Amino acid sequence: MKLSFSDELQRDFAAEFAIADRAAQQVMARIDGKDYTVLEAHSPGLKGFNWANYINLSSIRMVRALRMVRTHLPPGARVLDFGAYFGNCSLMLAQAGYQVTALDSFDSYGACFEENQRLLREQGVQVQNFADFKPDGGYDAVVLMGVIEHVPHTPRLLLQDLHRALVADGLLVLDTPNLAYIYNRQKLARGQSIHPPIQSQFATELPFEGHHREYTAGEIEWMLNASDFRVLESEAFNYSIYGLTELMGTDLENYQAMLADPSMRELLIYAARAGAAEGVG
Repeated sequence: MKLSFSDELQRDFAAEFAIADRAAQQVMARIDGKDYTVLEAHSPGLKGFNWANYINLSSIRMVRALRMVRTHLPPGARVLDFGAYFGNCSLMLAQAGYQVTALDSFDSYGACFEENQRLLREQGVQVQNFADFKPDGGYDAVVLMGVIEHVPHTPRLLLQDLHRALVADGLLVLDTPNLAYIYNRQKLARGQSIHPPIQSQFATELPFEGHHREYTAGEIEWMLNASDFRVLESEAFNYSIYGLTELMGTDLENYQAMLADPSMRELLIYAARAGAAEGVG
């Protein structure tokens, strides 16, 4: 079976794909020759990582985030990209007409993200370091893409801060890996761990910044409700498998199973409204 994520996104997200793809291509143009070893010190699994493929495939996640933001928030609103990293999501949101702040540990990344920060500022994005962040209730939306799984302690504190960062009834868009992903289920059935390889985590510099904990859809929904967020919409979707252009054997069987059962798909994305649910603990 042939597989093309760009064809699917152009078909299903026609209004969002051009913006997301443009932002991804702008970032990809700035990664050649960069030394990203500083990112590996606290997350050894990133050694030898294919960053170009990561950025290219990021459009799969970004179009969904953009559609959710557009559905629930008018252009011109203030959006915080919490954990902006390469800045591709921030760029997309800025080019879609939002006032964007890109927040991350830029001061600890050294020179590898200097051009990314320059690009963000050229596009009108405010760049901010975590050390300078104060949740002051001034943002209309927070976008939290691939962050919550890296939290080494309870996510409660992060979600509380994001709630405080938002205006009343502000929007949270969150995506994260699905613990119940079909490949994880198959690893467990074979008696294999679904966590980062202990060989890499064991030798890491502190703090370890890889995936500390992934979640099921039910767990994400419980945490959002417990943190005074009301879920507006959600989707489970696939991502890594689109690094392949042709499926066969187990990959094809898994793809067909995931089409039939969304709970087996790789990623989860949620849009939630702040201050509209009763906390549960």
